[in-house]
Amino acid sequence: MKTIAIVTPKIDTFSNPTMTILFEKLLERNYKILFYGFEQMFIPKDIYPKIEHLGLPFNFYRNKKNINSLVKLSKQYYDLFRKFRIKNKVSVLICVDPMGLVIAGRIKKLLNVKIVYASFEIFFRDEFFFHKKKILKELEIKYSEDVNLVIVQDERREKLLRSANNFQNGTKFLQIPVSPKMVNAKRSNYDIYKELNIPRGKKIVVYSGTLQNWSGINEITNLFPEKWNDEFWLVVHSHHKVNPEDDIGRKIRWLIGEGMPITLHDQAFYEFEDYCEFLLSCRIGIASYVPNTLDIFAGKNLEAIGLSSGKFSTYMMLGIPTVATSSITYDELNIEYNFGEVVKKIDEIPNALKKIEKDYEVKAAGCLKLYNEILKPDDRIENLLNEIELMEK
Repeated sequence: MKTIAIVTPKIDTFSNPTMTILFEKLLERNYKILFYGFEQMFIPKDIYPKIEHLGLPFNFYRNKKNINSLVKLSKQYYDLFRKFRIKNKVSVLICVDPMGLVIAGRIKKLLNVKIVYASFEIFFRDEFFFHKKKILKELEIKYSEDVNLVIVQDERREKLLRSANNFQNGTKFLQIPVSPKMVNAKRSNYDIYKELNIPRGKKIVVYSGTLQNWSGINEITNLFPEKWNDEFWLVVHSHHKVNPEDDIGRKIRWLIGEGMPITLHDQAFYEFEDYCEFLLSCRIGIASYVPNTLDIFAGKNLEAIGLSSGKFSTYMMLGIPTVATSSITYDELNIEYNFGEVVKKIDEIPNALKKIEKDYEVKAAGCLKLYNEILKPDDRIENLLNEIELMEK
């Protein structure tokens, strides 16, 4: 049995459809997977028992020069050598995002492994204000020289990533949209109106994803009550439990208490099919991104969101017309495929919802066409697996 190692600092690895499909395809090809990471929000039941869970090594910016750090470092190197060379024959390491690359680069110093860098978030040096983040970027640039293969989502994001790092001329790039594989999800007997106590007859609009500032959720909730169209009911879904004391948690609960047409659903779905069933109970999706200069992921990385939005791709796969915030990619895709409406400002959403309703079936068909022609990941993931197998020879 071949063995591969995957290193990720993310706790929501399996909410990323590219990573989920990659795990599935590796297991189908009879790989043993050493999974180095933190405790995950959830792991699909078909994957959980088939991977070996290990702690994340070298998870620091700079090594402290004291005896305790040296002892810890020596133990981590020994454990890695035992896992990679004595117990297994690992020759390829897949790492996720900048901190994952830094850890992979440190492992490569000890073990001559080949590195696959899965880039889903792009850091830019000129957007950092904190010293630790500047160090992380310096290390990412340093270790990018050691990368053999890069996974990125589209041509624009590849260009940005190349400009931000120091990849060698021989480094290969594969463009794979963050997008789920097709599932045979259908509208079922699941009654979202009953479960979430939504008045029947309301048209449900869903925002699903992070509730961080760059998500646009603050601006969306600011639409209530004056600007929101009461014909529609907003369901806010978060994969994380929302702290009722957080600003957005208090705000949403206050709106609910005031009788506004909004519901919070903050329970993770452990199986993708269940998540799709939930989404299919909704009529329109929102994929909003509001760049800012405060979050390291929220500047140029969001301005060039491209094909890196898992929520957008999932809506398209399910044929759910979507309101997306303006970007070069979404503007172009909506002109060609008519997947929904693109807005320059969040307060344009209520009018965009009405426009979608007038042309709903055409836009739903446009979503499916977009998924099948641009976002469907199957062949690209297979190409990635073939590349990995070539790297092992």
